[in-house]
Amino acid sequence: MKSLLIALVATCLFGSFSAHASAADTLMSKLKEAKWDGIIGTWVDEETGGKNNTTSYAWKIKDRVIEVHTKDKDNETVALMGVNAQNGQVFHMGADKNGASSLGEWKIDADGSAVLSLAFTGADGKQGAVQIRQKMLGKDKLEITIQLAQPLRYTLVRKKK
Repeated sequence: MKSLLIALVATCLFGSFSAHASAADTLMSKLKEAKWDGIIGTWVDEETGGKNNTTSYAWKIKDRVIEVHTKDKDNETVALMGVNAQNGQVFHMGADKNGASSLGEWKIDADGSAVLSLAFTGADGKQGAVQIRQKMLGKDKLEITIQLAQPLRYTLVRKKK
């Protein structure tokens, strides 16, 4: 009886995930639609060639999940991006080497910028929220703006292979 119940629960869970998923709702299809499919690759800060900041976007599950790996002088962060099968939202969830974690949602605004609204909990347990705006400036330049009281803006360039 117990194994039957487990099988039934598993069928319901996995069945409900696949029932809401649509082949058209891949992360790749959403990136193409928003003209952001060129984000895959490694990006480095323009001033130091990556000594201050390196961010890589790489497929972990083809067309479905991107790993975002960011390294700067003081920290390292890994996050995953994907599509929520129930509502179609592009999610972002990550953690850093110090124990902070974050959860957010990506949207494309009217000027084509990708905007990440992020809630986070620092390693000290303090919670907060921030908005990070990314704007493509051609195919090899990315402007990042962290929306703070005094916005922090920097530019990343695509790393040459």
